[in-house]
Amino acid sequence: MQRLIAAWKQLQKAPLHQQLRMLRWNAPLVVLALAAGHQLVVATIIRPAPSQWDWWLELLIYSVTGSIAVWIGMTIIASAVAQSAEAEDDLRVAYAELEASHEDLLALDRLGALVSQTGSEQTLLELAAQAPLQLTDAISSTMVTFDTEGERLKLDMAWGLSDTYLHALQTRIDDGVISSRCQSCSALHAHVDGDCPLFDGLQPLAKAEGIGSLVCLPINNEQERIGILTAYFPSIDGPPENQMRLLNILGGVIASSLDSIRIRSRQVDTLHALDRVAQTNDALDDLAGKVLDIAVSGWDAQGAALVLTEDDEWLWRAHRGMLDDPADARYALATQFIREAMNQGAPVIKSHIAAAKHGFRSAAATPLMTEDHSLGALFLGAERNEGFHDRHRELLVTMAHQVALAIRNAQLYDELRQMAVIKERLRLSREFHDGLAQTLGFLGLQVERVESLLAENQIERAETELSTMRQTIQSAYTDVREAIDGLRFTTRHPEHLADHLADYVDDFALQTGIDARFIAVPDDLTVATTTSVQLFRIAQEALTNTRKHAQAKQVEVRLQATTEEIELTIADDGVGFPQITQTQRKFRSHGLNSMRERAESLGGVLTIATSPDQGVRITALVPLS
Repeated sequence: MQRLIAAWKQLQKAPLHQQLRMLRWNAPLVVLALAAGHQLVVATIIRPAPSQWDWWLELLIYSVTGSIAVWIGMTIIASAVAQSAEAEDDLRVAYAELEASHEDLLALDRLGALVSQTGSEQTLLELAAQAPLQLTDAISSTMVTFDTEGERLKLDMAWGLSDTYLHALQTRIDDGVISSRCQSCSALHAHVDGDCPLFDGLQPLAKAEGIGSLVCLPINNEQERIGILTAYFPSIDGPPENQMRLLNILGGVIASSLDSIRIRSRQVDTLHALDRVAQTNDALDDLAGKVLDIAVSGWDAQGAALVLTEDDEWLWRAHRGMLDDPADARYALATQFIREAMNQGAPVIKSHIAAAKHGFRSAAATPLMTEDHSLGALFLGAERNEGFHDRHRELLVTMAHQVALAIRNAQLYDELRQMAVIKERLRLSREFHDGLAQTLGFLGLQVERVESLLAENQIERAETELSTMRQTIQSAYTDVREAIDGLRFTTRHPEHLADHLADYVDDFALQTGIDARFIAVPDDLTVATTTSVQLFRIAQEALTNTRKHAQAKQVEVRLQATTEEIELTIADDGVGFPQITQTQRKFRSHGLNSMRERAESLGGVLTIATSPDQGVRITALVPLS
């Protein structure tokens, strides 16, 4: 009996077609059992009865047994059909839910595609603010971010809120909504009458807007919470579970895209900053330090090193966040990366580094190349995974190219400085030879002449010669002082041309007694070092000529700059260029030629205007660049 009951229960659980098949195979047994029962009833009930009752009894028995059989069969079929209909209804509901989920996912996918394609933070914030209204039953939304110090909220974007509510919310934020609660808040859902800081003091306005609750989606990067996307719902219970899942996915997509945009923005700013540094004339060590500071800031790195090669040796020009010591774990890792990058001639990038003593979880090194010539390598390390990724390869190559150009530029400037030093030494030796050496020789002859005059007791003539010697010594002293001032100029911020000329002209007036004035437009003019040095030398040479030959009472030095040119003018009221001896012409023409060569070396011209007793005006006009 128990087996029959178990078989019957198993039959009920089977699909309709299987039930019918099982009943079909069991039908002969059922019919046989019914036939046997029929014969038993006939033999025991009908035949013993009177004959007039036979027909009625058979009709009754057949009707009852047939009805029971039909009723049982129809009951089984009806039950099976009901189960089938219920399953079909469940399937329709599931299909509708699946279709709705599919539509939601398609909408989320389309939004994700738009988000991933945008390169503007403002556009991303607009998409983020609209997304809850497109994906859920939200009636409005806001996007708030934290300021750089993380102390205040900043309302970046709002969607669907009235001007009244928006003004009140902005006022509340401006009054100083303390962001510490939002920074650490873990409750994503808040009732309008709750203590959420975004509802604080705004409950009546929120209810008037039809807002019953809000859902906050934290926007996090790998290190901190950088913003909150808030969706406002009419229901006090918030969105249903499926919409909550969509919002959580949306928060992750927005966070990832916002972080990527900010990283790209920093990296592009890094390239621009490196380009500006490459155009400076900084010394190599100063440049290396600036390059590392820019790279560390742009890539949010916690360690960096710049290594240059010189005579097949590595020179650590600058480093940040590590020691220049082989025993340092970060030094060892940087050395390994740099060696691989220089051997491969391409960037070496590792997005995931196992935890170790050095603390870096991702790192990159890239060779510094110019025209197939290796200058060294740059290493960057971050204390987070995927701080450097293979997708950054092209950007690293571009950055390395700019760094290499900047370094090569600095090396060339160092070479130019060395050449300038050599030229200055040659200039000084020539001036000392042509000036001081001849003066000392002349003084030696004068001393002998004075001794001879004293021996002959010609005191008055000896005094005259001594007076001449005194003037010669004073002139020689002035020449030496000018040479020393010139040396000081090249070592003390030579780009500040106006300041140096002002000091020099004041000193010139003090030493010579000539009324000397200096005018600069603008008065704080600064120019490139090379231009400044050459213009200063021109002014120095012109004033020397004024002191020695012009017999001037006044001299004016004017420095004026336009957007394209710099004009230096030295004008005196002396005797001009009168008839002079061949020797005087030789020395004077040498000075004028020197000034002209200096102006032409800058791509400019030198103009000299003079006539007897009309003074001299020397003008140097050179490009500002």
